[in-house]
Amino acid sequence: MMIEQNLEKKLNVTKQLEKEVNQLASVRDILGRSSQVATNVGNILDSFEHRLARLETTILPLYQQTGNLQRRQLNTEKTLQELDHVIGYYNVAGQVESLVKERPSSIGVPQYLQAMDRLAETCKYFEQNKPESVEIENVTSLFEIGTDALGKEFRDELKKYQKPVPPVTTLELLEEEEINEETLSGVELVPPGVREDLRAIAAWLDKHNNTDRLTVYAKLRSDALKQSLRALRDYQRSSSMERGQGTGSLNSPGPLRGRLTKVDSTSKSRTLKISNKANRILQKAITGHVSSRRQGSPGHPSYPLHGTLTSPHELFPEVWVPTEGLEDTEVELYLNQVSALHCLAFAEYLLAQQLVPEDRVTRTFEMILKDPMDQLVTEGEGLATQARRSVSRGDYQAMLSVLAMLRHVTNIQPEYDRLLTNCQTSIRAKFAAIIHMLQETCVKALEGFVDSVKSDGERGLPKDGTVHQITSNALIFTEQLLDYTPTLAPILQRDMLLTNALSNLPRNADASLQAKALLGAYVKRVLANLCLAFVSRSETYSDATLRAIFRLNNYNYILKTLLNSELLNLVALVEPQCDKMYNDQIMEQKRLYSQSWSRVLHYLNPEDMPPSVIQAGKLRDKDRQLIKEAFAGFNKEMEEMSRVQRSYSIPDRELRESLKRDNMEYILPKYQAFYDRYVNVAFTKNTEKYIKYSPADVSNMVDKFFDVAA
Repeated sequence: MMIEQNLEKKLNVTKQLEKEVNQLASVRDILGRSSQVATNVGNILDSFEHRLARLETTILPLYQQTGNLQRRQLNTEKTLQELDHVIGYYNVAGQVESLVKERPSSIGVPQYLQAMDRLAETCKYFEQNKPESVEIENVTSLFEIGTDALGKEFRDELKKYQKPVPPVTTLELLEEEEINEETLSGVELVPPGVREDLRAIAAWLDKHNNTDRLTVYAKLRSDALKQSLRALRDYQRSSSMERGQGTGSLNSPGPLRGRLTKVDSTSKSRTLKISNKANRILQKAITGHVSSRRQGSPGHPSYPLHGTLTSPHELFPEVWVPTEGLEDTEVELYLNQVSALHCLAFAEYLLAQQLVPEDRVTRTFEMILKDPMDQLVTEGEGLATQARRSVSRGDYQAMLSVLAMLRHVTNIQPEYDRLLTNCQTSIRAKFAAIIHMLQETCVKALEGFVDSVKSDGERGLPKDGTVHQITSNALIFTEQLLDYTPTLAPILQRDMLLTNALSNLPRNADASLQAKALLGAYVKRVLANLCLAFVSRSETYSDATLRAIFRLNNYNYILKTLLNSELLNLVALVEPQCDKMYNDQIMEQKRLYSQSWSRVLHYLNPEDMPPSVIQAGKLRDKDRQLIKEAFAGFNKEMEEMSRVQRSYSIPDRELRESLKRDNMEYILPKYQAFYDRYVNVAFTKNTEKYIKYSPADVSNMVDKFFDVAA
């Protein structure tokens, strides 16, 4: 079995060997044929290489020649194109002459500018390539004609729309809480279509170094801006006249009250209502207080200046009747001019952004604003000068108008600063100059007012000892300053003595509290000078009692005014004991006044007689005579005192009644005791001659003190 298996394996190996030998022979045959094919291919490739070499030698010169011919053809075509382009320059003048000599608007600004661009390019070509050519004269001449036509078109279109903004539109802008592009959308200075043409013309002229057209633009728009402001001023003046307001002085209370309270019922009520915006700006400065000059204390309307007080016109004619005073209408107009210039200048800036090349907008805007700003400064200087004249005559109410102007200008300054952000310092400084000028006017007025309190009114002291007109005016004026506390702060800070008063404030005091303290320090200075002044003036009274009444009235008036206003709170910031100081002065004057009873009391203390003598009726002639003289002297002095003190004036009802009460409490018990002691004593047969007044009669007499009509 094993042998058979071995034989079978040997047979299989033999067969496999034969098969592999056959395959090897086949591979050798294929390899031989492949070698032959490779040899043949190599021969073919060698043949191709020789043939290509011969072909290259034959074709390359032809290829190079063809390339040269192609380049020559391209150069020829380019030359022909350049010739056509150059020939075109010679034809441009003839082609565009008819267009250029027309008005740009008649053929359309874009088409006209295309023709001008061709002329500009032609001029440049001849200047660079054939400056001696005859053609350059024709082209340049035509170009200048076109440039002038564009400039004229630009100027004419601007003039066509150089119309003032309607005053009602301007006033409606002033009613807006915020001025921005949206609120100004209703102000159409130039129609949109014309705007596009003007923008294109301006850009073209600027591109070709014709910048004088921007100067023309600035001049025309500046004139239009001034016309708009003038139209607003004229409109408001005519509206004011229609309402019958006229141009009354701020120092004329009657017309002023009418101006502020008159209600318009005409068909123009809406527009007139809008034009009253400036009135509202000044109301705080002038309402109520001015009309109360002769009526009493501000904030205390029931406090009349009672008695024989002479009117200010009679007492100080050179002070109270200004011939060239500051007119309230002019102040109102100026306040509106300041606001209107900001609104309209903003509109001009937006227009310039649309019509003027971007890099020229700021410079053009500066030129537009220069004249209107100069005009605003000049008008402000004029009003400030008028105010200074009024102040120099002692009419310090004019300062309130200046303060109203200063407050308005100061409040609107941030808006101007934003508008003029990119402008030159000289333009921005113009607005700052207005503020500085008004501040300087206020500084001089405030200093002058303090001096005037010390010097004014030395003549014509009230004969009845009532509140002096200067005291009333000073308190009214200082109370009116309360509305301008923030505005006054930068002005008062210049005075180091006032600034030193801030040392009493907490270290973390805010600006508002500091401003109040500064005004409080100024009011304290005014009151100090006022008190010194009327104390000094009162020395001219020969009657010590009247002197005390005068001082008492003035001290009481000051204290009541302080208590009935915010003045006391302000003064208390720098003088915490202010009210106590005036109360002490009032008590001191009451004490001095009470000394007027000394002559009466003198008769109520005759030489004492023993009660037993009086009761027994055993009077000596000397005793009877003493009693007669006591009653007679009392009657005489009491009658004289009643006559004199009825002529005294105490305008404050509370003070008047308290003084009467003090008098009664002081004199009646003493007289009652005197009366009871001697009324039943037979010291005379003519009792009615000596015992003329009972205690009740004396009480009635005292009750009629300080009443000239009693």
